[in-house]
Amino acid sequence: MDERAGVRDVFRRAMWRLAWMPVLLAVAVAGTGCTLLEARGQFAAMQGGCVLEGRIAGAGALGKDPDDGAYVVLAVRERGQGLPPEVVDHVLTGSGGQWFFALEPGVWSVLGYWQDGRDAEAVPVAAHAWERGATLDCGAGERYLDERIRVDDPARRIEGVFAEGGLAFAGAAAERVEHEDGSLPSLGRVTAFGLVTTLADPRFDPAIAAASQWRPLDFVRDGHTGVYFLDGPYDSSREPVLFIHGMNGSPVSFEALVEDLDTRRFQPWAYYYPSGVPLEAAAVHLAQVMEELELRHDLERYHVVAHSMGGLVARGFLLERERRGAPARVPRLVTLATPWGGHRMAATGVAHAPVVVPVWRDMAPGSEFLEGLFAGSVGIPAEMHLLFAHRRDSGRSRELTDGVVSLESMLRPEAQAAAASLYGVDATHAGILEHPRTLERVRTLLEGP
Repeated sequence: MDERAGVRDVFRRAMWRLAWMPVLLAVAVAGTGCTLLEARGQFAAMQGGCVLEGRIAGAGALGKDPDDGAYVVLAVRERGQGLPPEVVDHVLTGSGGQWFFALEPGVWSVLGYWQDGRDAEAVPVAAHAWERGATLDCGAGERYLDERIRVDDPARRIEGVFAEGGLAFAGAAAERVEHEDGSLPSLGRVTAFGLVTTLADPRFDPAIAAASQWRPLDFVRDGHTGVYFLDGPYDSSREPVLFIHGMNGSPVSFEALVEDLDTRRFQPWAYYYPSGVPLEAAAVHLAQVMEELELRHDLERYHVVAHSMGGLVARGFLLERERRGAPARVPRLVTLATPWGGHRMAATGVAHAPVVVPVWRDMAPGSEFLEGLFAGSVGIPAEMHLLFAHRRDSGRSRELTDGVVSLESMLRPEAQAAAASLYGVDATHAGILEHPRTLERVRTLLEGP
């Protein structure tokens, strides 16, 4: 068996485990070198950070054109003992003015400014201060979700915060940055913002991807999460195609589709995230990362292709961008074998497993996350094309499935109603990723007007 076939075989087995995850919980956890106690500790630690989220109030008041620059929001840590405040993380945001930070507990303040131009040498202008007007002692597990930066107030402590020549953007490459006790100063410091690599990157190893369901915090600490450029630096002459994997997957899952891309016209990107995190968390993280990449590169449009659970993340990401008032520049979303109605075994796991993986709650039929994907009047501007698989593994179930996800879930009525097209492929849940009809269909959709 060659290396490529071996990787695909491992991926198929990982996807099959999705259907039996509650039953095989103890075995799967042990198989990743993680005890139940360690898994529980990972999930608890995920809740121990500090989250600050908000917006620039009246972001349009300056009359700035988003094409001419961007708002930069800074998370500034107070260090005391006469030391100057330290810029730990930043967010680049457009006309919607939305931002969030996932930080370690501490004393924080937030500053923002409009920057003419989008590179690190641009001069900050029109600085704005936190409406709170003081520092905030943000403890473990605390969430402040409606913080505002006023455009009409001068920044009280702007001097000394900026490096000479403007802010040097962090996050151009993911690197492991943590304290001696293993804690992370911020999520943004270990997120890949367009890191150039290939599908041979060791980060994408199937074992690492599978372990991320049980050890999501380790996955993040090791600098794996974020958006990767798989065919060189951004090239303005080629439209990006953003691939989003499913449960236990990685960018390698899309090897056949990446190889089939017309690289004269398209460039492959991939979002890599830990399978165990809540889907809303993945969607919000992707929304912020992609908004920054759009602003940095003056990105006019890109397409999204997502497999399985990745389709849920993709739609959640597009809805989050609508909520932010900064719609993603995505004309076309293609989903492959996505469980729009969830997976009943996820509900079983939530009810009976000794350790509940956070993502299971979102994957349970009728979950708040799943219901929110098609609720209310908010939609997405992207044209959605739904591909479903319908070849089940023989002898394993009489239910109409693709071997992992039921047709009922893939063809949820609300998803069908929102789709511009439906397309069935005689393949299994993992096999749809490399089936010739899938390759042909995706190629046709991407090359359309």
